[in-house]
Amino acid sequence: MAKNVKLVFKPEIEFRLIGISSHENDYHLSWAINQKFGVNLTRQENLVIFHKKLKEKQEFSLYSFDDEDNLYLYNLISNTGENGFLFPEMRNIDFFLQIYGKPGDDFIINLISRLNQINIISTSFLIDTGILKNPEKLIFN
Repeated sequence: MAKNVKLVFKPEIEFRLIGISSHENDYHLSWAINQKFGVNLTRQENLVIFHKKLKEKQEFSLYSFDDEDNLYLYNLISNTGENGFLFPEMRNIDFFLQIYGKPGDDFIINLISRLNQINIISTSFLIDTGILKNPEKLIFN
């Protein structure tokens, strides 16, 4: 008797993800982060995702900074777009700070501590990407 086998592809996550709650808009938040960390997050083309259930494209703002000295790539991504959330299961998060490279735990703890010192950020925290239903939405670089 033949069995149906379902193959599930789980992409390898090569980044760390920080959730940020802030009621400010994307450009004000990116400016505040730039000022605090001396980086240069700049506006990129929107991240475009096709939502299968809605059968339409969703767009989310995206700011990036390539730290060539430390070999990190930072992406600041909005969790909300005109027609929904990037990650509906994370509705309490306004933005994601994605960090490609190999930042250690001490680096991430320090980064979160400094983010929380920015007065327009209510809170920031490390997200376990394993809890995201579709983490592949963030694999676009």
